[in-house]
Amino acid sequence: MIFRPLTTIEREAVRNLYLSLSPDDRRKRFCCTISDEAISKYTDRLDFTRDTILGAFDEHLLLVGIAELVHGPAESEMAFSVRQDRRGQKIGTKLIQKLLQHARMHGVGQVFVQFLSDNTPMRKMARRAGMTVDTVDGESHAARKLSAPSAEELARWSMEGKLSYSDYLGTVGSVRLGSFADRSKSKTPQPLKDLAPAD
Repeated sequence: MIFRPLTTIEREAVRNLYLSLSPDDRRKRFCCTISDEAISKYTDRLDFTRDTILGAFDEHLLLVGIAELVHGPAESEMAFSVRQDRRGQKIGTKLIQKLLQHARMHGVGQVFVQFLSDNTPMRKMARRAGMTVDTVDGESHAARKLSAPSAEELARWSMEGKLSYSDYLGTVGSVRLGSFADRSKSKTPQPLKDLAPAD
């Protein structure tokens, strides 16, 4: 599994993941019933430069999870989504860990996440991440203060980021090579006699 920040060119992949969510998953992610059109408009408004959007990619470079960090003046809001067919693999847990680390390294002092009280997976993720969870009138609020990173932590995080990107590029090469090999195998070899020039 590869985790890395997404860019504007991956907007359509984000849109497709959100559109693939079931009605109940959409309700839990956006805290309301939301249509395809509303999801599309939401995706169009995502700011990949100002905010942080992390993606989780499988071995085929398919986007299977998203974590968003919207920066605010006093605290930053987080949100998470994982494809239904990839649940139970700790992808959400890893995304929240990566996002919290990213927030710390960028000087964010406090983060929070809003979710419906019946969103049990989000509640578990928040508590495992050391967040304090409060519930009022069917909505839950989880928050955590973040300490400033040390110089050593910043250096290590920078190196890990470079290695993660290298892993991604290596996977891209492997996937493309595999695709090329599959196409080559599918072609019926032409007999050598048919390749000989005509007399």
